[in-house]
Amino acid sequence: MNATDARRQHYAFAHAVLRDLALTAPERLLAAALDGSLDAELRALWRQAGAGLPAGEQSDDRPVGRLVRHDSVLVTLPPAVAPPEAHFVLVTAPLGAPVRYATLEASPDPAGRPAAMLCMWAMTAEGPAHASTLQFLPPREDRFLDAAMELPSVPPTFALS
Repeated sequence: MNATDARRQHYAFAHAVLRDLALTAPERLLAAALDGSLDAELRALWRQAGAGLPAGEQSDDRPVGRLVRHDSVLVTLPPAVAPPEAHFVLVTAPLGAPVRYATLEASPDPAGRPAAMLCMWAMTAEGPAHASTLQFLPPREDRFLDAAMELPSVPPTFALS
């Protein structure tokens, strides 16, 4: 693995394992945040994302999470080192509305400099779909939360990934 490659465990955690749980059973994450077991839940999902990878590609770093407002869980991942690893994930599950799954992904800005792009996922009839907002932010929790909370529940178009 090259130093500029995305790490498979890091990528699988944010772009498959956590995403799938968030889009199909967000109440599990919210319940874990409320009962104090969120970090244990995230550690189990992290191990699941690394299952089957060679030992040298499994990371001892762990994501951590916390409840934000009454309907959202913020997950902070180990520091991203390459696109499209995520710095943060926000799962928002308001009653009676679609789940919103937002990521702040390492991505070069239009000038090619290291940056982070706000992205989101939604469940469609074809399965999970990914959309980039083309909004570049510094990899800071406060900026991510402000921008992610402003995202619509479902953007007008989604590109399947």
